[in-house]
Amino acid sequence: MLEIQREDLLSTGILQPSEFVTNCRSRRACGVEVSLTTFGFSAFLKLLSMNDRPRRTELRRRFSPAKPSSGYDYHTSFRVRARHYLLDGEAMPDVLASTSTIKKPSERLSAITALQRLETWRAGMSGTIVTFEPVIFESPGKLFKVKFEPDFGVLIHGQITAFHLWNTQKPNLAAGSAYAALALVAEAYQDHDRAPGDVAVLSTRHDPPQELRLGDVPAPLALASSIIEQIEDDIRGATTSLPPPEDRPRP
Repeated sequence: MLEIQREDLLSTGILQPSEFVTNCRSRRACGVEVSLTTFGFSAFLKLLSMNDRPRRTELRRRFSPAKPSSGYDYHTSFRVRARHYLLDGEAMPDVLASTSTIKKPSERLSAITALQRLETWRAGMSGTIVTFEPVIFESPGKLFKVKFEPDFGVLIHGQITAFHLWNTQKPNLAAGSAYAALALVAEAYQDHDRAPGDVAVLSTRHDPPQELRLGDVPAPLALASSIIEQIEDDIRGATTSLPPPEDRPRP
């Protein structure tokens, strides 16, 4: 079996393992149909914070048509209420009272705890809360995108920091991976007329909430580059391990 040159694959924007198929120049030609997948920022942070084996398992599940994702975001109920509090100016007692409509007890308790911690954080923060536009990062190999949709921005001394709220229990958020992901976001914002001065994650899993600001760490781009390469390698491995389309069970 002939080896496919990596330079040839890079020129097409479609990366496949070198040992895969002779004269393979597209996903369809290789018997693998893979659409460009888009991760929400929380899903991407969760993926980066996983160990190698769970991450690869999650990617195979994501790309397998036999096991479609339910699409349910456990923490949407918290983030929606957080925006009501921060952006719409709703009183926290009213926001907390609205959690009574959350049906799952564990989800309701998680939202209440996170909202209470968010209130504590807001009380100690003097900046003005603002909205901010989302941005999408696309990987160099065009294998995945990451959508960063800030939950809110904070204006301090004329500079806006765009924040993403993190409230996922497992896995634990890896700070290094979070900074690397934020570096991708900052890079994507460079093409926008209105770019934030900084980007950050606010983790309400911590008490008090923990801020991870990209501006607080030196040179995160090297780590970001290695993470992109790892995720693209894992996606190639996940997609080439799937059976050909005609052999896959129908959902």
